Amino acid sequence: MSTYPDTHKYFLTILLWALILEIIVMAYYASKGDLGFYFQLTAFITLITALGIWAIISRIRKEIKEGL
Repeated sequence: MSTYPDTHKYFLTILLWALILEIIVMAYYASKGDLGFYFQLTAFITLITALGIWAIISRIRKEIKEGL
């Protein structure tokens, strides 16, 4: 299945920026010593973001292998 060539690039860029911001937020909560609900929520969202990045990179690798 072929997709628009830049689609992966757009989603990967958004997810990488989200990951950077989530790490900053987690560092903020950790520095305050507040490891409550919002820290745990941010950690969960960070996990989902990392899995999304992994899925996109896997799909890009698969498309590169099929193209060769």
